[in-house]
Amino acid sequence: MPGATEMLTAPRIMWWLIPVCLFISACGGPANQSPPKPMTIANPETKATPLPKRDLPETDPSAGTPFRFRDATSELGLDFTRFDDMRGENRNQEANGGGIALLDFDLDGSLDLFFPQGGRLPLRELTSEYTNEFYWNRDGRLQKITANAGLIAHGSYSGVTTGDIDEDGFPDLYVTAYGRSAIYRNNGDGTFLDVTETSGAAVKSWSTSVAFADFNHDGLLDVYIATYLDAPDDPPRLCKEPRSPTGTVQCSPTLFGALDDFLLVNDGQGGFLDVTRAAGVVAPDGKGLGALACDLNGDGWLDVHVANDTTPTFLYINETAESPNSLIPGTSIVMPRMQDRGTEFGIATNGEGKITAAMGIAHGDYDRDGWTDLFVTNFYLETNTLFRNMGGNGFVDMSAVSRLGPPSRSTLAFGTEFFDIDHDGWLDLLVSTGHIEDRDWTKTERYRMQPHLFRNERNGKFTDIAAMAGSYFTSAWVGRGLALGDLDRDGDLDVVMAQQVDPSAILLNETPAPHTSVIIKPIGRKGSPRCPIGTRVIATGITPVLMRDLAGGGSFQSASAQELHFSLAEGSKFDTMECTWPDGEVERWTNVKPGYYIAIQGRGLIPVANR
Repeated sequence: MPGATEMLTAPRIMWWLIPVCLFISACGGPANQSPPKPMTIANPETKATPLPKRDLPETDPSAGTPFRFRDATSELGLDFTRFDDMRGENRNQEANGGGIALLDFDLDGSLDLFFPQGGRLPLRELTSEYTNEFYWNRDGRLQKITANAGLIAHGSYSGVTTGDIDEDGFPDLYVTAYGRSAIYRNNGDGTFLDVTETSGAAVKSWSTSVAFADFNHDGLLDVYIATYLDAPDDPPRLCKEPRSPTGTVQCSPTLFGALDDFLLVNDGQGGFLDVTRAAGVVAPDGKGLGALACDLNGDGWLDVHVANDTTPTFLYINETAESPNSLIPGTSIVMPRMQDRGTEFGIATNGEGKITAAMGIAHGDYDRDGWTDLFVTNFYLETNTLFRNMGGNGFVDMSAVSRLGPPSRSTLAFGTEFFDIDHDGWLDLLVSTGHIEDRDWTKTERYRMQPHLFRNERNGKFTDIAAMAGSYFTSAWVGRGLALGDLDRDGDLDVVMAQQVDPSAILLNETPAPHTSVIIKPIGRKGSPRCPIGTRVIATGITPVLMRDLAGGGSFQSASAQELHFSLAEGSKFDTMECTWPDGEVERWTNVKPGYYIAIQGRGLIPVANR
């Protein structure tokens, strides 16, 4: 990536002329570096380029396909290690670690990586020693370009999400923190600009997970920011424990007050308006660690699920449609209306009525009934919780029946995502684990833990087959956030694991997959945001139903690639795929063969050729 004085220049895309960025031109730059390689869009009339095929070893069908992941961290050039200033005092600010974002920042068709970085605490001791890090994916090799991209930042950062806040076609970043959060606008020329203060989007309390979504249907991305504890850092609160080698353990979250979450509405002028209380985001005592925006009751409006630590979980149902003429005072912008209905929907607690120490959230239709289900990760000795969506009317705890609950009692879980690992059409599940501090002295509570990797058995049950999935899954880590995306563009989803203590890791999916896939990157127009959070695609004519939807936020403090992945397990193509855009427009695509596509609202699927 060129330096600050020799930047790539990329013309802003005139969407009335060209519906998608077909290329990025470059001027100048050091002689030993090349500009981003442009994405090649095939003629829409041609067939999609098939995904690469692999030789598949014979497997025992009765045992299911084995999952296989290869640790390619060093091979691809990732060298990020998070710093959390652990001084042996076990301060609460040290434990949550960070997340990861996968995004195609330069529109070259490859996924780039952003890692929030920690810093020295208390905040008055911050130095320039540590910074957030950004990696440019150049033909499968990662190059650290943080400084050249304008993303050097010093603070105690934690979570991140991506979305196009200014509708220019390039993904932007929101980064949460203990202290001042930050929002970076993608300039479209290989650089970002910190617009935190000028946009009015700064949060100066302890923010964790964050989600972009269009909550008022005006075609612009708003933002929901989950916040955690009202915990001082100077001096920090310490809790004594004589048995601990350090004499302390991390204090329970119950000893701290809760902070208020934030709902900021996009004003369409490069800024955001704080409508938190006016919009109804007023549920008390929320100690938020996870945030997810998606339509959970099927009414076409995006709701928000917040995983709270030791307090009831929030489920803000979007009721804006019931007051469509209510405007934000002094503007012509529709005021979103949210109501916490977590108790009514059966999701504020687990099925036993117990409040859990909830952290991460996965979403997906695991049972293929056409409704988005939720999976929530919890603390050590608590079971993780699988919530089955009962037709948009509420949720039922299926943790025990699904066999996802019992194995989780001995672990402490953070990041999590549903994805179809083996291309059989059913969503499997990945969970990162690791304790909040080193409690090996207890002889029972381990600091490092092995991740969970569950295969969907297609009957409502899951089997943990991590032990057979490769060396990473047989090793123990201090896992935190995780994100999904097809990093090597071979048609399946790979994983980036954000860790504490150890370097973060890239796991390439090499699971034998007898079926090919369709990957779709949706781009909104008309009344939908260009980054169309809430897009829902169904492969019709298939039983049981095969559905994927694009959500905002999710996992734990992380952002997966904004693409939809479908397996062709039922045949060689999809006869019809039905897409419902965030503004309610329904579009149908026929005869969809395996490959990569850009879906432009109102203009169909555009196949992306191999580069």
